[in-house]
Amino acid sequence: MLKFFNPEDDGKLSNPGEGKSITIRCQNGWPRVLKLGFIIAGSLLISTPGLRAQAQVHVQSPPGMNTAKQVEPSDFWSTSSRWTFGAQFAFALQNGIPHDISHIALLVAQPSVGLTVRNFHTSGFPVSRFSVVSEGILGGAVHPGGYLIGHEILLRLDGKPKRRIVPFFNAGAGVLKTSINARAPELSGGIQFNPQGGFGVQYFFNPQRAFVLEYRYMHMSNNGIQLPNLGLNASMITIGFRWLRRPHPPGWKPVPSHRNVFQYLFGKD
Repeated sequence: MLKFFNPEDDGKLSNPGEGKSITIRCQNGWPRVLKLGFIIAGSLLISTPGLRAQAQVHVQSPPGMNTAKQVEPSDFWSTSSRWTFGAQFAFALQNGIPHDISHIALLVAQPSVGLTVRNFHTSGFPVSRFSVVSEGILGGAVHPGGYLIGHEILLRLDGKPKRRIVPFFNAGAGVLKTSINARAPELSGGIQFNPQGGFGVQYFFNPQRAFVLEYRYMHMSNNGIQLPNLGLNASMITIGFRWLRRPHPPGWKPVPSHRNVFQYLFGKD
């Protein structure tokens, strides 16, 4: 129990027998007490963030414990460049969904250029890279005949590396110019749209170059531009090569002029 009284009082407790009372003499002391309180409160407000900052700076993680900058180790396949080049060869065979009249079989070359939009370095998240891929289409029908040429845009998600293997998923669509419609009633008109999607694996035999094996399910129709518009569905298997372009490391020197094309594509930098 606190009691405050003026110096004009006699300075004694009204009940001196109570041992629980505490007497504080303040001669015009309220301004001083308030000033002291403001000083202490201000000091705490100022010093607390500083102490927290110092704690964040000086606290060190125990040995072997991952920090924010050490979420994942450097991947064997990683690259600091945004560009990826590739070339694949595909064989597609028409299936009976919903019909298979002409038994169309396609053989196609697919050159591509990919632009990495974002890399993900978060543990527990199954995606490591998101890319947009521009892919060419050049080929024809082994049966019943005819050519096709076109272009498509794919969205690619790369999974987490498993040693030298990186899984991926593709989905996108494009437009084609073809003459297969003259031999197959499933296709009407020379302009066809080509949505497709699939998954595959990349095997990196060195940090910038990989072999690719992929399965895609594709559709081809004219979106009702010309009737009848039956369309076709097909399963596609592709094999190819992918090259991740990246800046030269420090101390890099030009390769000898006697390197041939095969060494340039498949050799180590």
